[in-house]
Amino acid sequence: MNPVGIPQFTVADIQIAVGDHEFKKAMALHQKGAVKNIKDDFLSFGAIVTGTQDYNVHVCAEAYNRGDCNCYIGQKEELCKHMIALAIALVYKYRPNDTKPIEHPLDQAVCSGDVRDITKDELATAKEKIREGMSFIKGYNGPSSKWFQYQDSLIRGSRLILLALSSIPVCETSALLCINTLKRLDKKILNGVDDSDGTVGEMMREIVEVLNLFVSFDNTLKDFIVKKLPKGESFDWESGFGSLGGNFLS
Repeated sequence: MNPVGIPQFTVADIQIAVGDHEFKKAMALHQKGAVKNIKDDFLSFGAIVTGTQDYNVHVCAEAYNRGDCNCYIGQKEELCKHMIALAIALVYKYRPNDTKPIEHPLDQAVCSGDVRDITKDELATAKEKIREGMSFIKGYNGPSSKWFQYQDSLIRGSRLILLALSSIPVCETSALLCINTLKRLDKKILNGVDDSDGTVGEMMREIVEVLNLFVSFDNTLKDFIVKKLPKGESFDWESGFGSLGGNFLS
């Protein structure tokens, strides 16, 4: 466990949890030296971040999305690019070994291409990451002022789940993990997750694309997936299976 006096997050943690546009803008602020006069008061950090003017910014050591900024967005108690820029600068200052960003698209299916059985440790790690992602995908009954924070939670959960499934080897067990994840997400949407922005639905379509990629590397998985893949109840997500090489469900 990291000491409380240093940031408890990495650049990849930040990248997963915020929009690509906001992350790039915040990284640009950091890279041009806009984050100045960083001060550590053990439980949080403060700095001046120069944008259209100088802003007073604070973030918590345990969670970069807890803090404040006197810019327009920050005054609405929303995460702004200045807070993200400070968080990135903190990682570079206090955790220089944790500055590597994720290089492949976070919202797009990726396949390891590694055709082999998944190990027990790999399966346990993937399941734990999926559980973490699922914890961010939940129903919403809060005030409209917190709606964007809720959407950020769905984005974070979706990305964590997709990252977990995109890195596992190609085999029947991995395919079944993808299918079971789809079933769980389908139930979440039916039981109150507000996906009006389509974040979770798009992630589910990308998981189906992971299954397509599995078959492109190992065609013997086709019949297994067709047998195990159920029809989605919340929407017709399973219709995307077979898009890489004919209609596998026909």
